[in-house]
Amino acid sequence: MTRLLACSDIHNNIKAVRQLRAREGNDYDAVIVAGDLGSESTSEIFTLFQSFECPVLYVFGNWDHRLEHDRNFGERCHHLHLSPARIGGLSIIGESIDGIDYEWEAFRSQIGDVEPAHVPTVQNAFRRRQREKLGAIVEAEGPEHTIVVSHYRITKTQSLLSGVPLFLFGHIHRFEDRMFRGQRFVNVSALDNKVMVAPRTLQRTTRDDYRLVNDGSYVVITHDVDTGFAIEPIRFDPDFSNWTRIEGIVRASAPEVE
Repeated sequence: MTRLLACSDIHNNIKAVRQLRAREGNDYDAVIVAGDLGSESTSEIFTLFQSFECPVLYVFGNWDHRLEHDRNFGERCHHLHLSPARIGGLSIIGESIDGIDYEWEAFRSQIGDVEPAHVPTVQNAFRRRQREKLGAIVEAEGPEHTIVVSHYRITKTQSLLSGVPLFLFGHIHRFEDRMFRGQRFVNVSALDNKVMVAPRTLQRTTRDDYRLVNDGSYVVITHDVDTGFAIEPIRFDPDFSNWTRIEGIVRASAPEVE
């Protein structure tokens, strides 16, 4: 039995990672982060994840554009971009988004003279080459034993990533677990999911009364050779009984309720 803890979309929210750490014990074979750690508090976030005493596997998302592709966050941390990690009988590999990949950053200097209108064509060609590399690595690892991790959901998987049973992603900030043509796609949801509230006892509220409550979530994945993958979504599920939710407003500067 292999147990994995997977999350995404942390957005520099160290408190959310502390909440997660307080809820879960050291009984996982790996922690997986499907991007959007945030470019400001990454070192502390990885320190917290490494306290699980297992490998921390990650890809970058659109919040991570200031992070160096090959930065060393710790001996247990492994960037999955085109670099598989073997956990139990599984091979876990990932794809960080375009613009983060160090090969693209190096390649950009070579296309400085390209007409702006042609840049998307060059980007698409580069993306195809990267996806072909990913497909070749998955094929070598054995697709039937592979998990692919990305920040955005990967499409057209039947052509280059055929046979992969499980894809993990984030970005959309809600849990999803869907089968499509024999492949399973799981949005591991958002660890940082702030909800605006105000004290229920107040008859009238102003912006000064607003507070933030984090209703984040993550997933626990278990894999058994005989039965395959089981996915359990877990929410922080805070107690809203003393609060009134303020719909349609998120005031980032509002104090956060512990």
